[in-house]
Amino acid sequence: MTDRLYLRDPYLTRFSARVVSLADLGGRPAAVLDRSAFYPEGGGQPGDRGSLSGAAVLDVQERDGVVLHVLDRPVGPGEVEGMVDWQRRFDHMQQHHGQHLLSAAFERVNGAPTTSFHLGERTCTIDLDCSISRLDEAALRSAEAAANETVWRDLPVVARDFGPEERSRLPLRKEPVKGDRVVLVEGVDASPCGGTHPSRTGEVGAIAVLGAQKWGAGKARVEFVCGSRLLKLLTEQGRWLAGAAETLRCAARDLPEAARRTADEAIARRKMSEALEKDLARLQAAEFVAKGSPVVARVERASLARALAAAIAERGATGLIGALEDGRAHLCFARPRGAAGPGMNEVLKGALEVLGGKGGGSPDFAQGSGEPTRLDEALAAARVRVDLQ
Repeated sequence: MTDRLYLRDPYLTRFSARVVSLADLGGRPAAVLDRSAFYPEGGGQPGDRGSLSGAAVLDVQERDGVVLHVLDRPVGPGEVEGMVDWQRRFDHMQQHHGQHLLSAAFERVNGAPTTSFHLGERTCTIDLDCSISRLDEAALRSAEAAANETVWRDLPVVARDFGPEERSRLPLRKEPVKGDRVVLVEGVDASPCGGTHPSRTGEVGAIAVLGAQKWGAGKARVEFVCGSRLLKLLTEQGRWLAGAAETLRCAARDLPEAARRTADEAIARRKMSEALEKDLARLQAAEFVAKGSPVVARVERASLARALAAAIAERGATGLIGALEDGRAHLCFARPRGAAGPGMNEVLKGALEVLGGKGGGSPDFAQGSGEPTRLDEALAAARVRVDLQ
């Protein structure tokens, strides 16, 4: 069994060890050591990264109780020098302990126990046994404030094995699944955990709840960040806000109103454009129908194809209209309601076989799209099908 140094000292980043054996994991060499400061993935926390005597540690996994250090090249036999990526380790310590404090806060403030935790590359999530309807903005901010109060009190964090009698006196937030180790913040939280944690809550820095969403029946997923990730997020969002403010020519604080005004203007322009397009379609339909039915034509936009086909059907004729837009061939077929002859959905089916596309509809109206190079051939096939009625 590997002596897991990280359990006694999560701040240890340099150590020496002996290679016990070499294995293979996912096609890469993996070293088993007699002692290691590298944390293996588990409990929602990713494995550490770093190096062993110059070989990069790409991942650390546990298989049947054995800690495997996945490397970019083989090492050993004999002694090796290990170095843990401290920046990554401390980030994980901040995120994981922040999760403990946030989970405790949600349970204490909202009565919502945590069922799982995931520490991602960018943000973290906890899944709560709680309906999303109970997690409005006020509930999220209350839990966030309670967790941050614990952070800023800079309380001691105890992470060690507790015997059965000791554990019986602890208000454990969940039952232990593996081992006797408990992470304890006196008066705040006691949770079985084998992860790496700071020695004081203040090292988490701060916790920010980013939002919540429904996650399964009666469950909710909460997204959050802690510590240095919060600073990175603020910097990133500051750039986004500055860019949006520059585009909308307003101060950052005026962005909500400027965005609302821009959206209202866009909706008004779209409605005007749709109305003009329908007027154009009616004028074109009158010209096309005067020359006979079916009307077979190509136009510039898929939306105009739909409007034109509908306008032609309103005038008592059949419209077989195509358009090329965004690298796709679009077809829109329409006929007067209840007219005799092959249904537009059947006509479209044959045309789409030419385009290798997909679509559907009813006997009176159908539309679809496919590869752009054979649009004229597809329209011609549709016309033949209609003319054979």
